[in-house]
Amino acid sequence: MELRLIEPDDEDGIAEFAAVLQASDKELWPDLCGYTAVDLRAFARFKGKSRRWELLAAREPGGPTLGVGLMEFPLLENLHSTEITLAVHPAHRRRGVGTAIVEKMAERAAVDGRRTLNTIVDVPIALDDHGSQHFAPRVGFEATLTGHQRALHVPMEGLRRDELREVVVSARDAELYRISAFVAPWPKGILDDQCDLLRVMSTDEPAGDGERQAEHWDEARVREHDELDAAREVTRLASVAQHVPSGRLVAMTELLIAEDAPGQAWQMITVVHPDHRGHRLGLAIKLANLDLLAEVLPAVRVIITGNAAVNAPMIGVNDMMGFEIISEGAFWQKHLAAPIR
Repeated sequence: MELRLIEPDDEDGIAEFAAVLQASDKELWPDLCGYTAVDLRAFARFKGKSRRWELLAAREPGGPTLGVGLMEFPLLENLHSTEITLAVHPAHRRRGVGTAIVEKMAERAAVDGRRTLNTIVDVPIALDDHGSQHFAPRVGFEATLTGHQRALHVPMEGLRRDELREVVVSARDAELYRISAFVAPWPKGILDDQCDLLRVMSTDEPAGDGERQAEHWDEARVREHDELDAAREVTRLASVAQHVPSGRLVAMTELLIAEDAPGQAWQMITVVHPDHRGHRLGLAIKLANLDLLAEVLPAVRVIITGNAAVNAPMIGVNDMMGFEIISEGAFWQKHLAAPIR
């Protein structure tokens, strides 16, 4: 088995990587689009200070790509971990390809000083069994947190939307908050509040990694994020809640829509500052983003989100909106041995 790094300028290698990843995705999610060659090219060429990516491909010498591994290395915090995505072409499974890729990723992560590999695997609820549930423990991963993917079909039916808006306006102290939505990048005048909310989100969201550290966000990191969005050819819609007496933004949510998958949106981040919870702000900002979505990207027909099973408040909001469970998943973590130096 030959394992190699895909270089940023290797267009053929990136195309083969994308083809394997998409073949694996389509087997589980025929109606959804995951990472494309555009995304992978952007990851491979990203030169930011907050994170970097590596693309690994496995093949028999001289043969086609059989399996792939995407590795994301945080560079400012959480230096103990590497986030990974693994896929083997459906036609080439049970040949040791996945095991070889995991071993190579573990080796590269350990040499870089990392102690863990983290990943998320979602399996459609229609499947009684899936190979990942047996493969992950066999190659040293432990399930640390369970969860679900959920889907909301849009546009939302008018009566449901009116009922939810009534919930928002009748919430406790609703008059103290102002809701607005816009297309990213974020205006510079609210960047400090954006960074504060991103820092809250970095540890507030359940992630199954007990060593997870708070992220430091500043203007440079936000602009890196915006540059990556541009390279990936994605549109990010944001909605925020402002606490009128203080003038501060205290809640935010974002949706991501790719140019080459205009029918779907991915829920990225939703966070309410701990001091301002209990006012239906999560629901308010999500509804505002739906209105903006219908206005600027009306071709979107489904929104996909993920929730850890322990995140009861966000699950409650999504249930109210009509999100339906489409998969059962888990956060998986593999602890690595220190490299021999």
